[in-house]
Amino acid sequence: MLRVLFTLLFCCSLTSVCHAQTINWLTNDFAPYYILNGKYQGQGRDETIIKLLEDQLPHIKFNRVVVPASKLIQTLSDKTNDACVLSLYKNENRKQQMVFTQESSTVGLSPSVALHKKLANALSLKNDAEVSLYDLLQEKKLTLGVSLSRSYGEAIDSIINSTPDVDIVIRPTRDSLASLTYMLNLKRIDILLGYPSEHFYLAKSMNFQDNLTQRPLTEAPALSYGFIGCTKTEQGIKNIALLNKHLKVIKQTDAYINALSKWLPEHLKPLLKARMN
Repeated sequence: MLRVLFTLLFCCSLTSVCHAQTINWLTNDFAPYYILNGKYQGQGRDETIIKLLEDQLPHIKFNRVVVPASKLIQTLSDKTNDACVLSLYKNENRKQQMVFTQESSTVGLSPSVALHKKLANALSLKNDAEVSLYDLLQEKKLTLGVSLSRSYGEAIDSIINSTPDVDIVIRPTRDSLASLTYMLNLKRIDILLGYPSEHFYLAKSMNFQDNLTQRPLTEAPALSYGFIGCTKTEQGIKNIALLNKHLKVIKQTDAYINALSKWLPEHLKPLLKARMN
């Protein structure tokens, strides 16, 4: 019943704007990619990039629909809806259900660890140095905080699941990363796993940015890429071709680079730029 109701509401929200000159963007309440309220409302990374594309395509109507994160892939895969999502991981399974741009739409640093600055100093971890998650857990015996059921890539997941005697604190709630950030600031955990922009946004929002810092991981890829995905329909294929063309344009602008780095701490911005070149 809930699924039927959600589908009806979604379709109703698109009824007045579903035509050839409209691209329906699925968004969700997930800062710092989409910031739907509060002090930084509208300054999310992904919503900023959507706006850059919108400015390139003044003849196209951009319709934004907020959906729960748990419904995002399901909604995008439903061929009764023509919709797009800005930043998705592209894999073989998803390519069976939707179409993707060849150009990446977002580029970011891969998962990192956040930790208290005092601990970083005690361990002599330089700002620009990568650290090994395995060493932090196995050699330093640090307590790790992670969000339940979230994957951080094969190598990191393997370390978490197979390293003996690891001390892990897991939070299953919707706001698990915020809860863990609060615990990190209180030193109830030693290190917290997540993406750098998420770490920094939460620390800044909670006024912890002067206490906490981040380090990239040797076990993580240099960069994480997202692609625009659209529903696998005739219109979706047309949208992908159009958006792929204009991604090439906006990716040459300072505004695009600024959007990618806006929610990174200052000491990691040069690392992103260096890895992108």
